[in-house]
Amino acid sequence: MTGDTVISLGFLKDKPLYEREKPYVLFVGKPGIGKNETNTNVELETVRDIPLRDVRGISDSFTLDKHGFQFIAHQQTFCDFEDEDLVKQLYLEEVKEVIQFHVPYAKKVHIFDWRRRKQFSPSEAKERVSAAQLVSRSVILAPSQTVHSDTTEFSLLKRVKRELPDEANELMKGRIQMINFWRPIYHEVQNWPLVLCDAQTADLQDLRAVDQVTRRFIGDIYYSVYNDAMRWHYMSGMQPSEGALFKSWDTSPDGTAKGRLSKSFT
Repeated sequence: MTGDTVISLGFLKDKPLYEREKPYVLFVGKPGIGKNETNTNVELETVRDIPLRDVRGISDSFTLDKHGFQFIAHQQTFCDFEDEDLVKQLYLEEVKEVIQFHVPYAKKVHIFDWRRRKQFSPSEAKERVSAAQLVSRSVILAPSQTVHSDTTEFSLLKRVKRELPDEANELMKGRIQMINFWRPIYHEVQNWPLVLCDAQTADLQDLRAVDQVTRRFIGDIYYSVYNDAMRWHYMSGMQPSEGALFKSWDTSPDGTAKGRLSKSFT
């Protein structure tokens, strides 16, 4: 698929329930549900015919601090993603260098998570949404089908304290960003490309914090209700030599993009 098009995206329903009860997803066992089931009060709606702009050829116009994302060129040298130890020793160091290069003002880059995704049948994709997938990096996940941002500011600061307890107090005196690096690792992307919302067109009032509960960690992410002011973008035919950097959150108070919303689509 190439060029501008229209798509359907999944948003959180703007229900009165969420005024008195926080949206949540439980990835833990609970009486009455199976071990691989989730329990949630989240209700989604599909919004159709949303304009989607292909940034192929104009990707240099987008920057992290203005739009919340940018596309980059980078020739990866690592390819053994089945070996978790090698991923940690070699690939994550490579990613750290990529982020440091494109965010040169960052005094420290710390990577705390990495995931692989691929297309699965709907039934198999559902089976992978379990407590195990949030713990094991070896489990390949299906593409996310819900418009979201991967952290709230509260959860980001909580993560810093958990990951870097000896440095957290000093780090939190300055600017903290959660930046994702997304790329195809083997082939050109032909379906389920990454879709990103221009942060300038996203209203923070449309974000809803959603609790995600596992046995190891309780955190929250943002889902979004629909707003027709949002402007959505993707890059057609992304190659393993290309990638996208995008913010999940930025604590800077100076008007830079706080974060971005993302999703994949077929």
